[in-house]
Amino acid sequence: MIKKIILIKLETNKTKIVSLNKDIKAKEESEKILNYSRQKFHKEGFYKSTMDDLASELRVSKKTIYKYFPSKEKLLEEICIDTSKNINADLEIIIEGKENVVIKFVKLLNMHNKISMNISDKWIKDLTLHTPELKKKSDEMKNHNINNVMKRLLEQGKKEKLIENYPTPIIILAFISSLMAVVNQDFLINNKFTFQNAVKITYEMLLNGILTDLGKEKFKKAKSLLAKEINVQN
Repeated sequence: MIKKIILIKLETNKTKIVSLNKDIKAKEESEKILNYSRQKFHKEGFYKSTMDDLASELRVSKKTIYKYFPSKEKLLEEICIDTSKNINADLEIIIEGKENVVIKFVKLLNMHNKISMNISDKWIKDLTLHTPELKKKSDEMKNHNINNVMKRLLEQGKKEKLIENYPTPIIILAFISSLMAVVNQDFLINNKFTFQNAVKITYEMLLNGILTDLGKEKFKKAKSLLAKEINVQN
């Protein structure tokens, strides 16, 4: 009887291990598809790419892709959601740091520059033209994140006397509205700005507008001291 119980337990444990291995393999497989698709779509846009293209380049069957992502639209949605999660994790590291708020703002700009270097205008254009609802959801997630980040940083900056005591809701609205306006596809094309430059210039203008004199001094020093790490305009 005891021997039978032991055998049953061994079989149960073996089944659990096999199941766990399958789960790990499935996770690795789905992440591989997601990460490759993200890099490809961010660089080339997605409108002209097909699931057949992805399957061929990944050297997997189209059936394998559909097992994790039932449609191209679902894949695009997961790319946006996963990218947002990754960005939020990086943002949290910066916000929870011990530096003053000016350095945090400059690090945020640097982080955005690094991200935007890997995102082409083609990706933005395709989202705007071909998946407007997804673009809207993506913008809403982005605005929610900006709102949360700005509230925390402005609170810290005002305590440190580095941020002017303007009403927080107005500052946040000014940032969101201005940034959303300059990344409009028509604006970028008509004025011959890249997505990266438009955001960079607008961000620095807005930041200078809310810094106290002490904050502006620290901003100049931060640009000098962190020049190797942080890419901002002098």
